[in-house]
Amino acid sequence: MNTIVQVKGGFDFLGELKESHKHLAYYEEGLFIETAARVIDAMETRGVTRSELARRLNVSPAYITKILRGHANLSLESLAKLAFALDLKWESILIPKNAKVGVLSLTGESGEAAIRTIETATVEVVDKTPIQDDYAHTEENRYELRIPA
Repeated sequence: MNTIVQVKGGFDFLGELKESHKHLAYYEEGLFIETAARVIDAMETRGVTRSELARRLNVSPAYITKILRGHANLSLESLAKLAFALDLKWESILIPKNAKVGVLSLTGESGEAAIRTIETATVEVVDKTPIQDDYAHTEENRYELRIPA
């Protein structure tokens, strides 16, 4: 049987992950990955292949692969062209670093296009009292945002 032993002063993965949120590179990589995921989802939904998207954009299939892997640093112009090729458009929203936006529905009951999102803001609260030391807990607030299609 294998035993995992915590060594004092050893690598603290969760601590390092939390520390990474303090650096710009963490958010840059998140944008690359999120953009790639949205493009992949749009392609699957519309039945568009890499080759077809490359043809529509007049680029090589290898460049599409680079985008889908999150390795392309796309300009706003490139994002607009990509969306247009998929018969879509981009919308931007700036939110606090500790908030998340998740899509709930892409169509309404009537079949009309409608997007409903939930913005979840998670805020860490630290209470430093002599009795509790560094007692921390999180509070989560949810807000429904209606975004016109």
